Amino acid sequence: MKTIPYRCDDTRHKALLGVARSTGTSVQRLFDNFVTHVIAERQAEARFVARQERAEIRKPKAEHAARNTSPDNRMHSVILRPCKRENSFPSP
Repeated sequence: MKTIPYRCDDTRHKALLGVARSTGTSVQRLFDNFVTHVIAERQAEARFVARQERAEIRKPKAEHAARNTSPDNRMHSVILRPCKRENSFPSP
C-alpha cells in the first residue's frame, strides 16, 4: 500500500472527523470509499464510451437511421408524474 498525504485546514479536518464519527467509520475509510467511488465511476464511463464507439463502427450511419425510422422500432415517451395519495396516517 502507498500513503497519499492530504493537507487541509483545521475546519475541513474537523468536518471530516465529524462525518467519519457520525457514520461510524474512520477518515481513512471515508477517503477509501470516495476513491473507490471515483475510480468505479471513471471505469464505467470508459466502458460506456468504448461500447458507444464499437457500436458506431459496426453500423453504417444510413443503416442506423433507417432502423430508427422503421415502425417496429418506435420510441415511446413516458411522462412520470407524482402520485396523488391520501394521507395514510390518521390526523391527530
